[in-house]
Amino acid sequence: YNHPSMPTISVNEGAEEILKLHNYVKQNFSYEMTLFRPPMGEFSERTLAMTQQLGYQSVFWSYAYQDWDPDAQIGADAAYEKVTKAEHNGAIYLLHAVSKDNAEILGRLIDHMRSGGYTLCKFQ
Repeated sequence: YNHPSMPTISVNEGAEEILKLHNYVKQNFSYEMTLFRPPMGEFSERTLAMTQQLGYQSVFWSYAYQDWDPDAQIGADAAYEKVTKAEHNGAIYLLHAVSKDNAEILGRLIDHMRSGGYTLCKFQ
């Protein structure tokens, strides 16, 4: 909910963070979350166990770039080049929704990946 580094907070605070976001998403979007991506990819055995006890599957990315600051975008063409140069089998991309560059390239990126023989899927 507040995007903290999970290993730096208590198990109770971590559970509260996850459940607060879970309830927000459920109330506002009628969606039951089952996956958890630790903020900044930071985790510990303690936080993985807590996440699992809450009924979540932890998910980690294999590619990310600095796209999270809406005021520091690199431009759609540069973003597209950066992301497509990192494509690989089994890739899990972390692309932040606040990035106007990502929003602009998403359709083109999906088409590019599919034309290259990649299958895009969601976690279940």
